[in-house]
Amino acid sequence: MRCFQTYRDSGDFDPVAVREAGAFAMLLENQDFNFFLRLFHNIMPHVDILYAKLQKKDIDSVHIRGSIQQFQQDIQKIRNSLHSLVDQCSEGGFQQKRRRSLSPEVHEQIAAEVCDTILTHTLERFSFTDHLVSATLLQADRFEQYTVAFPEDALSRTLKAYSVLDGSKLKTELSLIYSKDEFRACCGALDLLQLFMENNLEEVFSETVTFLKILVTMPMTTAEAERCFSTLKRIKTFLRNSMTQERLNALAMLSIEKRLVTEMTDFNQKVIEKFASQKERRAKFIFK
Repeated sequence: MRCFQTYRDSGDFDPVAVREAGAFAMLLENQDFNFFLRLFHNIMPHVDILYAKLQKKDIDSVHIRGSIQQFQQDIQKIRNSLHSLVDQCSEGGFQQKRRRSLSPEVHEQIAAEVCDTILTHTLERFSFTDHLVSATLLQADRFEQYTVAFPEDALSRTLKAYSVLDGSKLKTELSLIYSKDEFRACCGALDLLQLFMENNLEEVFSETVTFLKILVTMPMTTAEAERCFSTLKRIKTFLRNSMTQERLNALAMLSIEKRLVTEMTDFNQKVIEKFASQKERRAKFIFK
């Protein structure tokens, strides 16, 4: 505000800058704007954190469920503290003289509606959570707790969601996994599956391996598909609109898996050698 007021009152700037600075200063002096600015200043960091977690490539269903629950708790906490937020804005806010401001009661009512709308949309957006509940069966930090009380409810919801699984055999295998300390060091379903594969335990824990394959291949969010569409826009431009499907797929795969490609040893050299060794080329690329 001091910056905008300096622009407005100094007289050393052009009329356009002075006019815009005055408009911004008047906006920040408005008590209604000040209140909602503080409200969304409290809400948006939690939205950014949830968005960043859901956009990760290696996101785990267990962490998604925990992140959603944490987000809902944070928004509910903001909703419960609206009265103190209203009091802070009433004491330290700026009142615009030319415009009538809303009462503190109306501020609190509108802010409560904002929080309720966010919570409602979060519940609707993530209404299908059976696969998230199923993932808690393989959450390593709960194995010790499951040895005392087996998660019957989560198992029943898992069997309801995935009828291909044998319930009695899966329960027996999970009980054995919960009782062994070596499985508690795994972080997520992918680590547990890799442990089974590396130690040739696929046949011993056949139902658990099937369940793990379902979890690790199921897309947790739409971020992966959206990332593919974003990649497609960068590859298939107006000037390259006539490329074939095979080349488009290859370029898209290289772009999406860029990190994997850069980690491969002598990848560029191998591509050049393969290209040079192709037959029916107009020019010879291999010289001796």
